[in-house]
Amino acid sequence: MSSPPGWHPDPAPQQPGSPPLLRYWDGNAWTEHTAPAPSPVPADQPPAYPGAFGSPPYPTSGYDVRQQGSRPTTPDGEPLAGWWQRGLALMLDGLIVGMIAGVLSFPWWRDIIRDVSDWMQVAANEPAGTSPDVATLRDQIAHPLLVIGVVTTVVRFCYYVGFLLWRQALPGMMAVGLRVRLRERPGPMPPRAVVLRWLGHYGPALLGLTSVGGLSALYSLLDYLWPLWDGKRQALHDKLARTNVVRVR
Repeated sequence: MSSPPGWHPDPAPQQPGSPPLLRYWDGNAWTEHTAPAPSPVPADQPPAYPGAFGSPPYPTSGYDVRQQGSRPTTPDGEPLAGWWQRGLALMLDGLIVGMIAGVLSFPWWRDIIRDVSDWMQVAANEPAGTSPDVATLRDQIAHPLLVIGVVTTVVRFCYYVGFLLWRQALPGMMAVGLRVRLRERPGPMPPRAVVLRWLGHYGPALLGLTSVGGLSALYSLLDYLWPLWDGKRQALHDKLARTNVVRVR
């Protein structure tokens, strides 16, 4: 079979008395994912899915968003997550990553607190009208800040990639009832898609350490807001990895 990825009539023999099924073709082989086939429609009624395979009509991968009432879905019918749900999950996961990274990088935070405290004491004892040496403080805390940034990036990568490969959702997403999947195919995501999604989400934040940090902040803001007006409810990092966030409850 040389058809594009999508839902097709199940090639497996139908059991007596069981309803007809669709099976997902990933472009190379049949997957284990099945779904009930739509009911036949009268001959004088136009097909529900123009251009579908066979009769009765079947949904195919040619559809960007199928509607269930007024709710957008993936091409195979899974409901997409709302912006507020995604925002709440992002906040919960950010808190978890922040706590883990804070514990692991505590020695460097302690050094920063000590250096800032010493600098403030020196500044308080400076004669009136003189300015404290901010450059010295900046040089002192530059290394601890760099280490903290590296620790946080490593924790975020392991947390993000590990949970998406293992559970297809981060803990914050699971708490809200969300899951991540490829847009055109249900089931676990390949490692390449997970890493691309992380790079699209957090990779530009690494530019904050350079002179183009302002562009990084602008990208992050657009990435966060993009699902509000996107017809597929994808953020920019979803588009890079070809994923969707869906509701599972």
